[in-house]
Amino acid sequence: MRIVVVGGGVIGSIYAAQLAAAGEDVGILARGRRLTELASNGLRVRSGERVLMPRVDLLPPSATLPEADLVIVAVRAGQLRAVLELLEAAPDATVLFLQHLGGEASEVVDRVGAERAVRAFPGVGGLIHDDGTVEYVGIAAQPTTIDAGAPRGALVRRLLASTGLPTVMERDMAGWYATHEVFIACMGAGILSCGGDAAALAGNASRLRSVASAVREGFGALQAHGVGVTPSALRILFSWTPRWFATAYWRRALRGPVGTIALASHFRASEHDEFRLLCANVIQRMGTSSAPTLRGLLSPYARSVAPT
Repeated sequence: MRIVVVGGGVIGSIYAAQLAAAGEDVGILARGRRLTELASNGLRVRSGERVLMPRVDLLPPSATLPEADLVIVAVRAGQLRAVLELLEAAPDATVLFLQHLGGEASEVVDRVGAERAVRAFPGVGGLIHDDGTVEYVGIAAQPTTIDAGAPRGALVRRLLASTGLPTVMERDMAGWYATHEVFIACMGAGILSCGGDAAALAGNASRLRSVASAVREGFGALQAHGVGVTPSALRILFSWTPRWFATAYWRRALRGPVGTIALASHFRASEHDEFRLLCANVIQRMGTSSAPTLRGLLSPYARSVAPT
């Protein structure tokens, strides 16, 4: 299968490397500093002791996409509109979106075509070192989540499963996105308020309790608006168990690889663009619901950003 990955950042690099290592024909469309890194050093991703350095084609930015069976979109939310123009000119490929689409989800799917668009979210996170190596961790509690309602969702799952990446099909993708947006916005605001340091948030008991309270308020507001809170593990952790249990769970997780490699690095990198859009979208979702802790936590970061 010919696969083009649009976006050479952390997520694009990880999925490109996994698919290329599984024997697929993969090209990465990158730009800027990342294009230079890949041209100089090639693609290199590492998880623990496992290092992948597969051969991939490097595709510099252009006005058209090369012919492909699958296009994986792994760019930030603010870059989506520019990518959509490329996708509209490649009408036959299956298109896999690996990011939050926020309030633009319906427009994105309509422009690409519901029959070939597959919404999903990555089950990995990481950072790029100075030498261009991507270090990443898998998130056991969040496998790569794929929209079960997408006509080509099962095809995408088979392809990703062939790499060894854990995957799951989600029947309520809209509810999943909404739930995850609330959780990740509150966790990100907590980490950024502690200097972008996940371990510092873990050590700040008061702030971590506020994060847990904000997530609980957000989930309650979603349910009040008829939005399903899913997956059940997050709903149970933040809505059904005592707050001390949720804070104890995340105190440990934030000090581990998920906190220090996957979460903190992502929030630091996206603080001034994508994360602001996410926080603004979550506050908008709250509507008139009373969620004082959530609003207080997210408001400093909820500023609009012009698309790029």
